[in-house]
Amino acid sequence: MKMNAPENDASRCCGAAPVCGAGLPEAERIWRLGPGGSAAPAGWSFALGPDDALAPGAGPLIEGAPDDVDVVIADDLTRGRADALRLKPCHDPLLLERIDYAGRAVFFRASALGAEARSALEGGAAPSGLIRPDHRVAHLPYPAAILAPTDAAPAPPPLRSALGPVAAIIPNRDSPRLIRAALQAVLDETEEPAPVAVVIDNGSTDPETLTLYESIRANPRIRIEMNPAPFNFAAMVNRGAALARAEFSEVAAFLLLNNDIEAPAPDWLRPMAETLAAPGVGVVGAKLLFADRTIQHAGVIVGHGGVAGHDLKSAPEDAPGLCGRMAAPHLREAVTAAAMLIRTEVWDTLGGFDASAFPVAFNDVDFCLRAGAAGWRVALEPRAALIHHEGVSRRRPFSLTRFVKHQRERTMLRFRHHTIGRIDRFESPWRDPERLTPVFRMLKNLPPMRF
Repeated sequence: MKMNAPENDASRCCGAAPVCGAGLPEAERIWRLGPGGSAAPAGWSFALGPDDALAPGAGPLIEGAPDDVDVVIADDLTRGRADALRLKPCHDPLLLERIDYAGRAVFFRASALGAEARSALEGGAAPSGLIRPDHRVAHLPYPAAILAPTDAAPAPPPLRSALGPVAAIIPNRDSPRLIRAALQAVLDETEEPAPVAVVIDNGSTDPETLTLYESIRANPRIRIEMNPAPFNFAAMVNRGAALARAEFSEVAAFLLLNNDIEAPAPDWLRPMAETLAAPGVGVVGAKLLFADRTIQHAGVIVGHGGVAGHDLKSAPEDAPGLCGRMAAPHLREAVTAAAMLIRTEVWDTLGGFDASAFPVAFNDVDFCLRAGAAGWRVALEPRAALIHHEGVSRRRPFSLTRFVKHQRERTMLRFRHHTIGRIDRFESPWRDPERLTPVFRMLKNLPPMRF
């Protein structure tokens, strides 16, 4: 059925311009890969406005959804002064709380809509608001609808209480200026109860660093342990978690924090803690910026380079991201441990970082992917914006031994998580996976529905 679109539909959520620079020409190339035809999908309900239309081939593709699929969210083409092909991630209920990225290209199996929901859809309710937690939702990476532009502001964030006390774990060696700034980022936070910090030192010898340690040891919110073992970041983090448990009571979440993190403004931890309290969320990452305020990390793209890479790296600080998601918390497959908040329940279930397979690199990606496989959600909280002076504390000359170890970790990630050729669930298959800034790519065949 074709019904009037709701006036408050936020279909502009992907930005005024398409993230991958794609518009009508690219949509037409995709439609040529489709089955053609203009028939509406039989047995499916949807709501399009008077100036909207189904795209060629949309009906048969939606009808071809697996039998257990209740809802299909499809890509769409928004027509206007600047045609925008809006590419979407897999179903992201966290993002939908703030931004209706699904828009009107939402198709319900008729049998999955109750009488009340059907009446609401016919009455102009936003389709995404009718998706229930028990619905199985598929993403169709095909512009199934041609939409007239509409406008709406993001919804206010839902009110959530943080889970409880946070213990920051900060590995360090020397670098007194850096570790001072990292500790300040934690201790200056106004979150209640006040966060605590555990520093795992990997053999500092710098007098200024040792003097700093002596000056802060009496602080009841800080613990420092000297651990001059061969460098193993994952093992240091694991030790920090164990020490936090032993020294502080009722820790609800671990905050993994690099020593080269700086907070340009206070109250960055609160939104991370609130997002961690969202249903099913077990891991939350922060938006990280280089010193020049360009983006260093906006989530991890699993599959980039056959392994993983940071989304939007070197893009402007205000880059909107896919579906405008950098304006709101949203789901990712992985985030970096340079600033990562983890439920202790998730940490315990997974046994912490794998210090044997990933002593230095990709331990965070591996942890996030294991968390996802265990049924937990991984999120990015863009409101938590931190400066990451990446690698400043560990700049060393080239070493063949370290290179070989790094290649071993890359191979292990590829083997364990099948990252070669993998399309990140929260990216579009039409995005070039070898580019960290979004660029459209054409495929030979239509990608399948995704979950």
